[in-house]
Amino acid sequence: MGRCRDLLRGWPRVGALVLCVACGGDDGGTAVDAPSPDAFVSDCGFPGDVGNEVGVGRFCASLGDCTNPQAPLCSSLGDANTHFCTKTCSATGPADQCGTGAECTCNAGNQCGCTPSVCLGP
Repeated sequence: MGRCRDLLRGWPRVGALVLCVACGGDDGGTAVDAPSPDAFVSDCGFPGDVGNEVGVGRFCASLGDCTNPQAPLCSSLGDANTHFCTKTCSATGPADQCGTGAECTCNAGNQCGCTPSVCLGP
């Protein structure tokens, strides 16, 4: 698939098909070049991530994957490119409210959630 193959790496199969059609269709490759059906894009949160003692940082593909009642939300609800369990927090709350290796981060609307420290960069 040449040009399309390069664009498709990491896209789910349905998204890859739509993207390939949008970029001009098949340009000589074979179906073997398509990414696996469980491939996804993630800026933070990867299969095998276990999270901390309260569940923050555990890998999730959907809300149902966050089974720890202390961290029942999947970050992909707010950002489709992240896949970790989280919970709401308070910017003025205690430093340990998110558990080990996680921090309370807030957006411009002052909505705050626990984020694994490894996702926040250096």
